[in-house]
Amino acid sequence: MDFKETMFDIAGKVGDFVDKGINKSKDSYNKMAEKNRIKKELTRLNTEVNNILLSVGRKIYSEDRSNEKFAVVFGEVEAKEKEIAELKKQLRVLDGTVLCPSCGEDMNKNDTACPKCGAKAESSAVEAEIEVVEAVEVQFCQQCGAKLDSTAKFCNQCGSKVSE
Repeated sequence: MDFKETMFDIAGKVGDFVDKGINKSKDSYNKMAEKNRIKKELTRLNTEVNNILLSVGRKIYSEDRSNEKFAVVFGEVEAKEKEIAELKKQLRVLDGTVLCPSCGEDMNKNDTACPKCGAKAESSAVEAEIEVVEAVEVQFCQQCGAKLDSTAKFCNQCGSKVSE
């Protein structure tokens, strides 16, 4: 074999090697793209299932609160809803807003009419809504981080003595 043929032979082998590498990379890319497509579809379907289950749970909660099977869970939800309502009330006081007696939307305590529904604000209703929120010092357990009542001497979660 002469030099020219040897070079063509080497070039052919290099070309075959490069083609194999390109095909392998292409197959790897296609496989990765398909895996990502499947993962995206799984995420979408899982989200849909979770939304349906959430909807079912809300429906059961709103229609059958006396269901004994869910009494503990419903009690937890009601306790959290009370906490949410209290925190919203505190925010309204800090923001200088009150609830509209007609539509229930927030409005400035100095407004004479609701900007959402146009209902006239009754000064007595507005004054009744405004409460002074005392600054409450919140304590947390140094052991487990649980929120503590201001009068607690022991943590209601882990039982540790509350330091003063």
